[in-house]
Amino acid sequence: MSAYEFIEKLRRQGRYSFTVQEMEQALKLKKIAAMNALYRLRENKMISSPARGFYLIIPPEYQAFDCLPADMFVPDLMKHLHQPYYVGFLSAAQYYGAAHQKPQRFQVVTIKNRRPIQCGRIHIEFIANQYTANIPFKKFNTLAGSIAVATPEVIAADILSAPHHAAGINNAATVLTELAEQIEIKKIIELSQFYQELSWLQRLGYLLELLGFDAMASKINSILAKKKLSWALLSARAPYKKSARNAKWKVIVNTEVEIDE
Repeated sequence: MSAYEFIEKLRRQGRYSFTVQEMEQALKLKKIAAMNALYRLRENKMISSPARGFYLIIPPEYQAFDCLPADMFVPDLMKHLHQPYYVGFLSAAQYYGAAHQKPQRFQVVTIKNRRPIQCGRIHIEFIANQYTANIPFKKFNTLAGSIAVATPEVIAADILSAPHHAAGINNAATVLTELAEQIEIKKIIELSQFYQELSWLQRLGYLLELLGFDAMASKINSILAKKKLSWALLSARAPYKKSARNAKWKVIVNTEVEIDE
């Protein structure tokens, strides 16, 4: 069996990725011979490699991108890296129709920081959350199987814990306007055990009230009333001297929130 026949066999099985070890075993090749075969396949734009030892099979329709769409290979990539994951932040918001603009990077949350990956025209950003393995997610179908995506509640927690990964507090608030009706307060309460810093919940309550979701904001206020809170900046990246303070939410309102229409 040739290297070309090997990847065609995988394609017939519905697979779009493989490891160098699989190829060596299937073709009974030594390391150098396998690397030479992989080099020829890459030269013909038939494969790409987003991580060491991990290869993607690129069908003709994606060869101009020199990669697959991120959602077609991220699950296999994270399995190869032996890391739990979920699609998060703005990339996850897209799955719920809550992202106004397609993010430039595909955002993947995992247990520790990793360098970004560039695979052809595809960029993947890794964001660390030590509780990733315990965070709830929802499965969405892709052309290559399925992928784990943050729930609406997790998206809200993430974008308000780290708004800089959501293009700032204004964009986070914009996402929230379209995501709010899909958020379940019971699940927000459950999440608070994994996000022990409560500033995200204070920001969430403040913004929900500002955006007119009063009933939901009231329920969050009931949760926070039982907690010992510290003052939280609405935007960690904006100046805060002489800023207004919202005593109800203990939020330092150091920026004016503007929603994109």
